[in-house]
Amino acid sequence: MKIQQLAREATRLAMLVPVMSLTLVGCGSDDDDDDPAYVRVLHASPDAPAVDVLVNGSAALTGVSYQQGSGYLRLEEGNNTVALRVSGTETIALEQTLTLSANGYYSVIAQNDVANIEFEVLDDTIRRGNDSNDVTVVHASPDAGSVDVYVTANGADLGDATLPGVPFDANATLPNIADSDYQVRITGAGSSEVVYNSGSLTVNTDVTAVAVNSNKGASPVSLLIWAEAESPVTPVLDNTAEVRIVHAVDSVSVDVFAGGAELLGDFNYLDTTVTQANPSGYVKVAAGALPVAIAPANQGIENALANLSGTLTLERGESYTVIAAGDLAAVADAELITLVDKRENTSTENGDVRLVHASSADAADPVDIFVYAQGSTQPATPTFADVVLGQARPDKTGGYTALPAGTYTVDIAADGTTAAAVPGTNAVPVAAGAINTAIAVGNGSGLSAILLNDKR
Repeated sequence: MKIQQLAREATRLAMLVPVMSLTLVGCGSDDDDDDPAYVRVLHASPDAPAVDVLVNGSAALTGVSYQQGSGYLRLEEGNNTVALRVSGTETIALEQTLTLSANGYYSVIAQNDVANIEFEVLDDTIRRGNDSNDVTVVHASPDAGSVDVYVTANGADLGDATLPGVPFDANATLPNIADSDYQVRITGAGSSEVVYNSGSLTVNTDVTAVAVNSNKGASPVSLLIWAEAESPVTPVLDNTAEVRIVHAVDSVSVDVFAGGAELLGDFNYLDTTVTQANPSGYVKVAAGALPVAIAPANQGIENALANLSGTLTLERGESYTVIAAGDLAAVADAELITLVDKRENTSTENGDVRLVHASSADAADPVDIFVYAQGSTQPATPTFADVVLGQARPDKTGGYTALPAGTYTVDIAADGTTAAAVPGTNAVPVAAGAINTAIAVGNGSGLSAILLNDKR
C-alpha cells in the first residue's frame, strides 16, 4: 500500500513500531493447495504483552507486540484454529476456530484490554476484489467510548460526521474512495471537540484504519494504517505536540508569542505554564514548525528579542519544555533551551530525574552537581561535572537518570567547589514511577530551583 505523506511523517515518529521484530515462522499451508485462504493478524490489546500467533497449534508469528501486525498468511480453507500465546511462555491467552473460504481474505484483530481480550474478524474478500479504493474504519480503542469519525478532504471543515456514534468493537467500510489526500478526525460522540487529527493522508488503494489506545502523545487514540506489504502496520499519532514554557530570564517580564499570536502576556520571572487549571503545564499545538518569539512585556512581537526567538520543530506525540534563560543585566546573552520530555515511567522501583542548568550567574557557569541520598555524605567527585548553561544532565535517554525511590540531596555548586549554591534542593523526593525535571535558575535575584512534574 502506498500512503506517501504518511510514510514520510511516520519515519520520524519516536514510537514507530519496529516491524522487523515480528518474525514469520511458517505459512501454515501446503504450497500445492490450489484454493488457499489468507489471514493477517493485528495486536491491538493495549495492556497485553507480546504474543506468538499459533495456527492449528504451530507458531506462525512470534514476538508480536502491541500495534504490530502481519501481512496475509497463506492457510488452508476450512476450519483453522488461531491462538495467541504469551511470548516466552506456554500460556494461551485466546483461541478461536475460524472457518475460512477458499480464496478468502481475512483480518483478525486481537482487541480489548487483556482481561477481556477478543478477536474481531473482518472479511476483506469483496473489497480486495472490487477494483476500487475502500477505507475500512475499525474502532478498537476500549477506553475511547463511542465516537464520531470524520473522513474529509485534507483541510476541509468537519461538516457532518462520516460515521456518527461508532461504538467500540464496530467497523464500517467506506467504498469507492477516489485517489486523493484525506484527513481523519475523531470526536466524542455528539461533540465538536477533535480528540484525534491524522493530518494529511494520501489514499490510492484499500486502507484499513484501526483506532487504538494511544501509547504516546496528548490524544487518547491513534490510528494504525494496516498495509499488505513492506511495513504492514504504520502508526499515525495525532498531529499535535505539547509545549511547556518556563520563564528564567531574571527580573524581566515578557510576552510570549507562538505562531505569530500572543500565547502568554505579562509572563514574569519564575513563571511557568503550570497552573491549577493546567497542572501539567503543557499547551497542545500543531506538530511541525512553530515560530516562537519573546518580547519585553507590552512591546509587541515586532520588538521580540532575536536571541529569544526561533522556529521549533515539533514531532508528533512529543512533549517539550522551552526555557527562556538569562538575566536583565545581559538580555542580549539570553537564550532558549528546548528539551524533549519523557512522559511514561512504569518502574515500580525507580523514579526518573533530569537536572537542567538555566542559571545565568557567573558563578554558575559551569557548575558541578552532586546527587546523593539524604542523610549520607556528599560524594568525593561530582555526579555530573562541568555542566554549562543550557545543558541537561545526564546526556542520555533524553536527559533523565533513574534513581531508586527515596529522598535525595542535590548540591548544585560552582565549578570546582562543593558548597550548594542553589537552595531548595536538599530534600528532593523521588517516587517510584515518577518523572521530574529540576531547573537551576537565577542571577541578580538569587539562585533558585524550579521543580516540574513531567509525568502524564
